[in-house]
Amino acid sequence: MFVVMQSLAKEFHSQAVLDMLKNIPDLTWIPGIPEKFRGLSEEHVRRSFIPKMGSFINEKTHLIGAAPASFSWVEEKPECILVRDQDSCGSCWAFSSVGPFSDNRCISGKDAKRVTYSEQYMISCDKESNGCSGTYHLSQPQKFLKKTGVPTDKCVSYKSINGKCPTTCDDKTPLVLYKSTNFEDVCVNEESIKVALTQGSVQTSFTVYTDFMYYTTGIYQHKFGAQEGSHSGVFVGYGEENGVKYWIIRNSWGPSWGEAGYFRIVRGINDCDIENACYLASV
Repeated sequence: MFVVMQSLAKEFHSQAVLDMLKNIPDLTWIPGIPEKFRGLSEEHVRRSFIPKMGSFINEKTHLIGAAPASFSWVEEKPECILVRDQDSCGSCWAFSSVGPFSDNRCISGKDAKRVTYSEQYMISCDKESNGCSGTYHLSQPQKFLKKTGVPTDKCVSYKSINGKCPTTCDDKTPLVLYKSTNFEDVCVNEESIKVALTQGSVQTSFTVYTDFMYYTTGIYQHKFGAQEGSHSGVFVGYGEENGVKYWIIRNSWGPSWGEAGYFRIVRGINDCDIENACYLASV
């Protein structure tokens, strides 16, 4: 019965939509059907993102300073930057919170080399968020990092489930929690985000439209489709190609998706609300 039901489930991707996207003139990105999602049902694909996040009025920090014309932590500190895979749990909110915490402890020298901290602990223990069903606003996991903290992934490894909040490491040794010291919403304008990026990687969120799920490479800009939900990722850099300015965003769908786990999106026009709210955590 399970096999029959799976075969009847409607696939998310369609050749008709793909053909239409390929015929949009002057498209700055190449549409296709990512292997990660090929043949999967609408329900399965939508597990990779979360319902649309709430809208909050945040106190913002306008960062002012010098920022280069282009910048990328992937090039500057490749040993500190890592693409992870959230699998079938809607845990992008945890990966985009804990990921920069891991990056920035390495970038700042707080850790001698990159240590991967535990997204699973946050998913299981942050009761103000909703585990694999997402969070309502990205400030909440930032508050958790500051108040409670997380252990290393070696202590509590990723299991792609909600799970019970652990009181010991997986091997029953004592938990040691690491905290951030502060966090700031630096999404005031393009320049503020650029300055923030010279200090570390920055958590953000964006609206997922149908066409984003056809992204393979290039500089994404929303052109077609309805809102499918929300997703969160990490600003790791910015640049310009053929006169088109872009942000570099790390995703949490593994290194085989997009541009080795990253995507570029047009910069400076708040495409898909990606410049609405973004957090730089102090480590």
